[in-house]
Amino acid sequence: MHRQQTFRRLKQSCVELLQVVATLSQQPNAKRDLIQALTQLLRVLQDVSRSPESVDAKLAEFVFVPISRVLSVSSKVPVRALELCLECISILLETGWRTELSAELSGQLLILFTFLANPSSAENGIPATSEELQAGSFQCMTALLIALSSTSARRLSLTTTANIPTLGKAVLVMVDSIAENNSNNVRLQAVLALEAMINGIDDRDVLASFLPRMVSSLAKALTPISKNRANFRLLEKGINTMSLLLLRLLSDRETKHLPLQASKDTVQGGEKLRTTQWLRATASQIKIALANVLKLRDHNKPEVRRALLYLCLHVIQDCRVSLSDCTNMMVETLITLTGRCEEQGAIESELKTLLHSDMNLAGLLRESLHSWILSLPRLMQSKDDVGRRQIIQQISITLRLLSGEQMELTMIDDLLAANLRDGVSSILNDSKGLVSSTQATNTMSRLDVTLGTIKSAEFQPLKLLLKGQDDMMEEFRILVHELAGSISATVVVQDLITSLDSGTEESRLATFWLVVNLLRDMIKQNQGFEDFVDSGVPDIRVDLLDELYSSALAKLTTSNTDLDQNWQLQALALEVIALQARKHKLDFRGELIETLYPVLHLLGSPNPELRNHAITCLNVLADSCGYVDASDLVVSNVDYIVNAVGLKLNYHDVSPQAPQVLMMIIRLCGPSLLPFFDDLVGSIFSALERYHGYPKLVELLFSVLKGMTEEGVKAPQLLIPATRERTNMEENWKVTTVSEVAGKLGEMKQEAGKEDEDHVDKSFHHSPRTEDADECSNEQSALEVEDSSLNNRTQQTEIPPPIPKTFDILLRISESTQHYLTSASPSLRSSLLSLLHTTIPALARHENTFLPLINTLWPVLLPRLGDKEAFVISNALDIVALMCRYAGNFMKSRIEGSWEDFKAIYHRTINHTENSKGNRHKYQGLDTTCINDGISSSMVRSEHSLTGPYVDAPTRMVADSLVALFSTIYEYVAVREETLDDIIDMLDPFFERLNVRKALESRNPDLVWLRRLRKGNLRVIDMGAEPANIADISTVLNTMPSSKAHWSFAQPPS
Repeated sequence: MHRQQTFRRLKQSCVELLQVVATLSQQPNAKRDLIQALTQLLRVLQDVSRSPESVDAKLAEFVFVPISRVLSVSSKVPVRALELCLECISILLETGWRTELSAELSGQLLILFTFLANPSSAENGIPATSEELQAGSFQCMTALLIALSSTSARRLSLTTTANIPTLGKAVLVMVDSIAENNSNNVRLQAVLALEAMINGIDDRDVLASFLPRMVSSLAKALTPISKNRANFRLLEKGINTMSLLLLRLLSDRETKHLPLQASKDTVQGGEKLRTTQWLRATASQIKIALANVLKLRDHNKPEVRRALLYLCLHVIQDCRVSLSDCTNMMVETLITLTGRCEEQGAIESELKTLLHSDMNLAGLLRESLHSWILSLPRLMQSKDDVGRRQIIQQISITLRLLSGEQMELTMIDDLLAANLRDGVSSILNDSKGLVSSTQATNTMSRLDVTLGTIKSAEFQPLKLLLKGQDDMMEEFRILVHELAGSISATVVVQDLITSLDSGTEESRLATFWLVVNLLRDMIKQNQGFEDFVDSGVPDIRVDLLDELYSSALAKLTTSNTDLDQNWQLQALALEVIALQARKHKLDFRGELIETLYPVLHLLGSPNPELRNHAITCLNVLADSCGYVDASDLVVSNVDYIVNAVGLKLNYHDVSPQAPQVLMMIIRLCGPSLLPFFDDLVGSIFSALERYHGYPKLVELLFSVLKGMTEEGVKAPQLLIPATRERTNMEENWKVTTVSEVAGKLGEMKQEAGKEDEDHVDKSFHHSPRTEDADECSNEQSALEVEDSSLNNRTQQTEIPPPIPKTFDILLRISESTQHYLTSASPSLRSSLLSLLHTTIPALARHENTFLPLINTLWPVLLPRLGDKEAFVISNALDIVALMCRYAGNFMKSRIEGSWEDFKAIYHRTINHTENSKGNRHKYQGLDTTCINDGISSSMVRSEHSLTGPYVDAPTRMVADSLVALFSTIYEYVAVREETLDDIIDMLDPFFERLNVRKALESRNPDLVWLRRLRKGNLRVIDMGAEPANIADISTVLNTMPSSKAHWSFAQPPS
């Protein structure tokens, strides 16, 4: 039933096509109708061919009838109609004629396809041709040849005497199209048709007659040329066809029984028989063709390389005798392609089988290896990265293949070490050394954080300048890995170790790199076996590693400028230290005495690559020696490190790494380590004395001392609360009330009536000091009183407990700053002031040593108030404020003696702000009615200058420090009334700051309230006061002492 439906559908389309062909010359639109009828027939064929066995041979012949009518008038139909006919015939060949096709019809079809595929047919019978028509012809030819190859009888019919001319013409058109056609699609279909032809011809002599032309055309299509370049699909199919052709004609199985020469009967019969003479002549031509084809080994498509690899493998395996002259180049190409093939493991297994079965092939491979090693240094000096990478891969794979054959490689061993060193040296020389960081990073940052965050135990490869050079070194790394598994590895390592310190800089680096990587791979490959089996034989690798370890340790401990510049040697030395630690594990702890500090020393390197290597090495050491992490390793062996740092400082080693390592262990170990730094601090002071003229070094050493102070103040002994707080509430000062003022005025009137002599005696103690008094005598008297009171308190105080060592270290560090506060480096001056800011709160807890420290530092601290840098002035003011806070009235005479300097800084700051504004901003309509006479003009300016929006950062920094200093003096130091008045005036703009108001209110809250009220920041009703109360007090306030003419009291409201 299904066949009947198929027939009816095809019948309708066939009848329509016949009707169109019959009226082709009569209807003007017949050509268009013809194309439509063929299209409809093609659609029906495509639809019915989806079901298997739906179209048999009879239906195929039925459908071919109208198609043949169209082909018979091919000169009158368009090219598109011929293309549609070929598509229909192709479906018939794949369905109905697949199993049943007469020999007569197959010959006719072959002639037809050959005619249509030939580009010259457009001049001999058809109006035009096209690429689609030619490609369709070859596609039908392929289907026809596949159908003829299905049975042996059909194969024989293909090579009958009657079909030989037709077959020859078809082959000729195929090979011409492969070699000359410009369309890759046509060439691809021609190659597929040729492949089907080779598979369909059983007669080897007939196939051999076509061999020269086939090989020539295929070689021409496969040779890489710039003109008419083939796509990768064409190359892949072409190589596969070449491989098939060689296997069917030139394999050892096909040629081992060839006669020496042809007999007279066959020669007279005109047949071309294969003989050994023919084989020799053919092999020489095949070698030339294959040499051109093998140039595709560098093609970028893996499909092409895979096809070429199997071609080489087939020639080596199946044509070993017949194409023996080609074996050498096939082996080299195969080795090259194996490293780039996805099926590398399977290919190498086949190669190892071949080498094991044929020692001649193994010898040939060894000769190739020898020539590659000889040419390695020369190729490494070239600029051809592809060629350089290729030869390294060839050596690597060959070493891997020959490692299990137990072949004698003595001749190669003698060359391998020297040429590998020269090859790697050329790469390093091209890149002018490895990448070195040109930007010095801040190595004084938290190295302990670095130790805690980086957990890597694998070293990163050393980077070169260019990406291509990195890839080349990676290829060398693979080569070294393969060499480590061969019997030549030990000899090569021995040769390289003997030349570690000879040659140029690049040569020494290349030698060290090769030895480190080769020895590491040798140890890894046998590590598992050694863990379970003790052979009892001394391992030469252990001796080689010990020798390399000694050399690496010498490179780390030698203070050489060349080594500092060539950091790569030090990085490789760190890898050797880690390798030795992994080998000996817990037994390596004894070596930490010599190795730990050199590794830590490199943490201070400005090169980030070297620092990362050092951190990784520390992680390996910690893991191998049984520590938790790198920090635990450092803390547990801190005594080794401290001794090493002390020795370097004592032996005048001024490298910056030693102080940086010291900083790291201080932060890791905390204040508990400081008591053991007594001698080390002395060494640092000695270094400061010797190299005080080097600001950078002095700054670095003081940064270490600053780190000591930051950790030292955390010591438990220094965290005990102070016995008492110094405040302004001393015995010689208390808040004066209004009634006391009135009483004092009455006493002054009574005293005025007494004799002058008595008046002088009593007024010395009770009357206010006049401005006409001698300032120097007052200051000297005040100092004597302070010193006597200090001595009395000292005698009455019980003997304090002994000072802890940490305190003594902090005191020595603080005292040493006096010699460097005059340094030319602003950053050093600021750092020293910051150091004092850290130590003063801790040192203030021991008054007997703190007060002499102030006496020592004051002469060098005071000039810093006139420093050129604003941040230094600000820090100096902060230190003075800190001294006032913790020393209290001890600072009275010093503050009063330098008060004019502080006022000068204040006015200079105001003037600088006014000048910097210029005409850029002016206050418009400033209301000064709320500012009474008690507020000076400078105070008015400061209110708008220092609190306005246009104050630059340095000025604001100094102003803030001045405000903090004045607040501290007012709260903690009992200075004279005149000084307090100045402070009140200068702090008036800042009364709304909470810290300022709190400091002032601690001494005189009424004054603060009154000032704020005068400025309009408070209302009287807010404070619960009545205006009448102020009026009642006005009589008292208006009675002004004659000696206080500069006072300006607030007037009551009218």
